[in-house]
Amino acid sequence: MLRNFLPVLALLTGLSMNAQSPFITYAPVIDVNEPDQGGLRPRIALNGAGEPIVLWGRNAPNANRVAVWNGSGFDPGVQVNIPGEVVPAVGDWLGSSIAAVGNTVWVVMKATPEDERPIYVRRSDDGGMTWGDTLRVEPNNGLLSRFPSIAVVDPDEPIVQYMEFDHGFMGARQVVVKMTGGVFGAPIQVSSPFASGNVCDCCPNQVVADQDRVVALYRDASDNERVIWGAFSNDGGGTFPIGAKMDTTNWIIFGCPSTAPDGYITGDSIRYVWMSGALDGAKVYIASAGLNEAGAIGDHRRIHSQPETVTQNFPRIAGSGDTLGVVWMQNVSGQLEIQFSWSTTGISGLSEPDTVNVDLAGMQTTPDIAFTNGSFHIVWGEMGQVRYRKATLGISVGVPDHTSGNEPIIWPNPADDILHLGQDGWVRAEIIDMNGRLVSQGSIRAGTIDVSAIAPGGYLLKLVGRDRAVRTARFEKR
Repeated sequence: MLRNFLPVLALLTGLSMNAQSPFITYAPVIDVNEPDQGGLRPRIALNGAGEPIVLWGRNAPNANRVAVWNGSGFDPGVQVNIPGEVVPAVGDWLGSSIAAVGNTVWVVMKATPEDERPIYVRRSDDGGMTWGDTLRVEPNNGLLSRFPSIAVVDPDEPIVQYMEFDHGFMGARQVVVKMTGGVFGAPIQVSSPFASGNVCDCCPNQVVADQDRVVALYRDASDNERVIWGAFSNDGGGTFPIGAKMDTTNWIIFGCPSTAPDGYITGDSIRYVWMSGALDGAKVYIASAGLNEAGAIGDHRRIHSQPETVTQNFPRIAGSGDTLGVVWMQNVSGQLEIQFSWSTTGISGLSEPDTVNVDLAGMQTTPDIAFTNGSFHIVWGEMGQVRYRKATLGISVGVPDHTSGNEPIIWPNPADDILHLGQDGWVRAEIIDMNGRLVSQGSIRAGTIDVSAIAPGGYLLKLVGRDRAVRTARFEKR
């Protein structure tokens, strides 16, 4: 146990440390897929080692493929829909979704024709290399469906949100189903009890989950006000007793935006992003909302001001605690590029956007992002090619590393309460936040460090050995 490990509000007198701002280091852009495999609407998840698993679509013929990181690149894409069994709905703005917990990976896909075929899932227990049976999600009740998204906390209990319709694609509403005991339960209505009319019938959704907290995000269309709503569950998606408007832009549009919200849960809040055309054309917005206050909206802003001639769309967000990153597609005079903004201090600290793509001549579309262990993993489509780039947070705190070799082994990462050390011999530890501030320090006993008292976010762990050797490792506190 780490003894006397108390929060420190300021740097201790005599501590030699020059705090600097965090920065991002970009890895090279890597191709995910093989030629002629398509590159529509890529989606990314992370396996148990924190490495990327990428899903994307192809049309003519329609297919979904998954490629897994092998240490230096991606293995050849595996087709995840069985030919002749499921022909998935794919496009540059709609498609299948992926989620993972450890090395258990789930993919959800809508079969075509959309007015005849249901939604299916497939499961992989080896990080996306091989796939199990194709399982039907929705009941055989004569209703129609579109736009599935998926979240997973328990590997045996995936949660799927989708749009449900009456015959003729009338009466659009959002529902959630959860697998229990190997079968999906009855759909739970998450929009019609709260929003006053039909939801946006051409807009995908996103379900997000963390432990027992689940939020079903969607875009409403009541009286042509195309704003974001959410339904909230505190029992792992079993019930959704609370629903609330989560978008104050009041965007009225007599058309179809065809774009979805996205979010992640941290503590008692959700951080989320979406596109609205309410002010200066299509722009990306970011906000936070409480989970215990019926969706009470906190910080709420445009992510980056641009003139009306610059349009933004298809935002995605990932993070842990106050460390977060947002990606989106930006159109400047017909040139599409992928933008990335990040922060280690929550919504208010977002950086100026970077252009993630290197090839400025192509048309870059529909990005996605995942985050773990101090690194953002970004994918996007580019003229039939899926691209991947890793962006790693760094901090300079004036701490020399007197040893060579790999970082010390620590687990779990992200951590909830306790960090375990993989080697003996460490006698003292310091925890430093992403702004270079000393947060905690103390002596080590029994090879564990109590991190329960520090705030969620990204940190540097500095370990001192009996021989005065120093090593550092990054970790995330949930």
